[in-house]
Amino acid sequence: MSVSITEIVAITGQPGLHKLLKTNDSAIVVESLDEKPKRQLIKGNMMVSKLTDVSIYTAEDSEPLAKVLLAIKESFGPELPVKKNSSNAELMDFLGKVLPDFDAERVYPSNVKKLIGWYDLLLKHDVDFAVEEAAEAEVVVEEVEEKAPAPKAKASKAEATEMAPKPKKKAPAKKKED
Repeated sequence: MSVSITEIVAITGQPGLHKLLKTNDSAIVVESLDEKPKRQLIKGNMMVSKLTDVSIYTAEDSEPLAKVLLAIKESFGPELPVKKNSSNAELMDFLGKVLPDFDAERVYPSNVKKLIGWYDLLLKHDVDFAVEEAAEAEVVVEEVEEKAPAPKAKASKAEATEMAPKPKKKAPAKKKED
């Protein structure tokens, strides 16, 4: 069974990648993509990044990681010409073949090493790199529509008078006895 890249996250300070299992307002449950998968509860104080939100700097802007991973898969398949322990020059040359306009000043060899490690791990777990952009856009639009308050219709003068709170009657004042 193929897993979508939209379900994969990286957790700051922890090696490897994780699959989202369940999310709610207070926590996220993930499972590591290791030999022995471990489930973990992620609370609000931990940094979690969806791989679909990660990108690589280019000369103009940035390129989404999912597109870079697809380009690697199309160009090289499962066997990459470099390994994580390749020289820095080989790593940067490799990225140049996949993403020719990457920003060499802001992308470091350590980033390429991480990219290679993630690529191997994602292939091993049969992760689908394709991102359904149109479907995601529809979901975002639906969420915005659900959260937006319904426009209020203007009430006629008669309805406004009916709906207005009526003044409370004051209790009669007590008479003072002399």
